[in-house]
Amino acid sequence: MARVKDLWYTSGKDADGNLIRVPTKRHPDRGGSKRAKRWLACWFGPTGKEETKAFEVKTQAANHATKMEADRLRGQYVDPKQGQQRLIDYGNEKWLPSQLHLRPNSVELYEQHLRKHIYPRLGNRRMATLARSDMKAFVTAISAVLAPTTVATVFSVLRALMNAAVDDGVIPANPCTRVPLPRVAARVVEPLPAQAVLALANAITPRYRLAVWLGAGLGLREGEALGLTVARVDFLRRKVEVRHQLQKGKLVELKTKASKRTLPVDDLILAEISAHMQQWKPGPHDLIITNRSSKPVGRSSFWECWRKAVETVGLPKGTRFHDLRHFYASTLIAANIGPKVIQYRLGHAKIAETFDTYGHLFPDDEDLGRGAVETMIAKALAEQERNRATE
Repeated sequence: MARVKDLWYTSGKDADGNLIRVPTKRHPDRGGSKRAKRWLACWFGPTGKEETKAFEVKTQAANHATKMEADRLRGQYVDPKQGQQRLIDYGNEKWLPSQLHLRPNSVELYEQHLRKHIYPRLGNRRMATLARSDMKAFVTAISAVLAPTTVATVFSVLRALMNAAVDDGVIPANPCTRVPLPRVAARVVEPLPAQAVLALANAITPRYRLAVWLGAGLGLREGEALGLTVARVDFLRRKVEVRHQLQKGKLVELKTKASKRTLPVDDLILAEISAHMQQWKPGPHDLIITNRSSKPVGRSSFWECWRKAVETVGLPKGTRFHDLRHFYASTLIAANIGPKVIQYRLGHAKIAETFDTYGHLFPDDEDLGRGAVETMIAKALAEQERNRATE
């Protein structure tokens, strides 16, 4: 049961055996500090061990002990001592090591956001002291230096960390809930023109030329293009299987089940693959595209070569490899390929993702479909007339 203990007095007996209150060594008259907290809240935690916390006012101690006891009975108990650890300690020692489900690139991104944005502003704060007002102030601070999309990504990492802290019994509630974020303007995809694709393929270092064609001709993501192996190219059936992606020099699983797909390949792309394989031997894991040391391509090395190619052909700064994927999707749309087929070939988990990204590229003629219903009804009426004529 919850109780309150007086740290300044204890029970004793006088010479006649009567119970009296005896000052303890904590009492100011016996050398104790006048600033010492007198009242000790006592309660039993989930493990059955008695927990305590000192207060200056007795009613505060009693209320705290009662609350902790009630939280234990409701299954909402949070050890106050756990909340005293710093956010940076919890993040580095407990939360990050537990993210075993994340891909290496995601772990790297989480570490980067923590190190560059979260820890400098909140890292030394005690977990239990963080409130919603602190989260709002944090969003305001990073919004002054980061784009809205990046703010949302950074805050999602912080929110996930605090969520885990709730699950671990470090804090009672997540202070990141109901924190408004800056509005993110919808990004309108503007596909690269075909001339730009040709220019990029010619401008980039020859070892990486094929990556440009795999992005523009098959819609492969960067990791998928750099992770394509010899066994996944079927020249006879004119197919390419997308089964893995390259991350930190290793072939790893794709992001989602939908990312696994088998794609038809144009003769142009097959010719590029064949020419590349004739010039350079496969690397580790039978990777088709390798660096100049015949090893798996590093992201930073590839990005630098891509940046130089973009600059050489005069495309806007910030043009991404992913823009080749947009070129592929827009080409399929222009060829009247159905949305479900495009969803599959791009490896989108949901059709909504396909429409959200490329919906504006699909035909949008307000007269499209006019007369279709009339035609169907006319056919039905004509069939009725034929039936009457034969009766």
